[in-house]
Amino acid sequence: MYKLLFLLMFTAVALSKLTPVQAQTVNEKFDRLDLSENFDTSSGIWTFMSNSENLFLVQEGEYILNRKAPEKPYAIIANYDYNQPAFKMITSLKIEKANDQNGSVGVMFMAQNDGNGGFIFEINTLKQFRLRQIVAGSYRYLTGDAKSGGWVKSNFINNLNVYNLLELRFSQRNYDIYLNNNLLMSFTEIAYKSGRFGYIVGPGSRAKIDFLYLFSASGKSESTAGSSNNNQQEGSPDVIQLAESIIKLKTQINKLQAENEELTRNLESVKSADQEDENERKLKDKTITDLQKQMTKKEASFDSLLKVNQTLLKYKEMVAGNENADLIITLSKSVKAEKEKNKLLSDSLQILKTELMKQKGTKAAPPAEKKEPQKVNTEFTLPKEN
Repeated sequence: MYKLLFLLMFTAVALSKLTPVQAQTVNEKFDRLDLSENFDTSSGIWTFMSNSENLFLVQEGEYILNRKAPEKPYAIIANYDYNQPAFKMITSLKIEKANDQNGSVGVMFMAQNDGNGGFIFEINTLKQFRLRQIVAGSYRYLTGDAKSGGWVKSNFINNLNVYNLLELRFSQRNYDIYLNNNLLMSFTEIAYKSGRFGYIVGPGSRAKIDFLYLFSASGKSESTAGSSNNNQQEGSPDVIQLAESIIKLKTQINKLQAENEELTRNLESVKSADQEDENERKLKDKTITDLQKQMTKKEASFDSLLKVNQTLLKYKEMVAGNENADLIITLSKSVKAEKEKNKLLSDSLQILKTELMKQKGTKAAPPAEKKEPQKVNTEFTLPKEN
């Protein structure tokens, strides 16, 4: 009986630790640089792929993840063993475009080799994030709920096609997640001591990774003993400061590029609006010119009908009392009816001409602003979506 109570209490405590909190839990000093990946060249760590479902490649300092298949996400695990008991991961990632609102990109961490464990942090096109854990071949939501798919709204997430700076800190089973230099959430999970890392790209999504850095705490590093001079150099204050400076500069560059792209779009929108105004003015001028030609033609026809009518009236007087008089009268009435129809048409054209002249000076409103070492297995089979 006592063993059962103890087991239930232990289970309750373990589950309670999964609840995310909004307080920093990792205060380690990460003073050693273990990995700096700027995607300038192929390092052999990342998967390259080109088929009907995926296109993954390194190009112009970015890791491009193009998930063509629209049904499910795809996970990419780095060919890099990492077993530090405390570490800090900093990466920059963005969704460039997506087929629909299911578009997403994120990181995997503490991924277990058997595929039955690990965490997935993602952001989507709706400025939402979620954290899920892989447990027994399915997902456990650490944010949100099953109804929302675990997604939670956050103002810390940048707009589509703008890089987001993601920082993950881990020590003594505690995790802190920062997004764009803001503490997003913290949680504790005792299940994993270490694990692999990588990226996940959502269905029908095109995403990009700008860089990834891994720092560890040299005082607790498992590989500190017997380290080479080169490794000691990697943990020097100068190297750490240089890496942090690169991260800051790249983040500022990404921000400036996003601002420049937005300004360019606004400028093109203004130019397009001006061109539309000019095209509309030309169209209205042509319409007015065509109407004026039609009115001139109708007026000439009307004058001709008047002359014919006057001639017929004279002829009617000449044949008064003749057996053809009724025919003349009928023709006269037809001319009169045609005269009235032409007058109505002339009045209608005059009204239309006046209306078009008013519109000619009206400026159209601009459109709304549109806001190769030896490789290990890097495949990771994701559970089916809940």
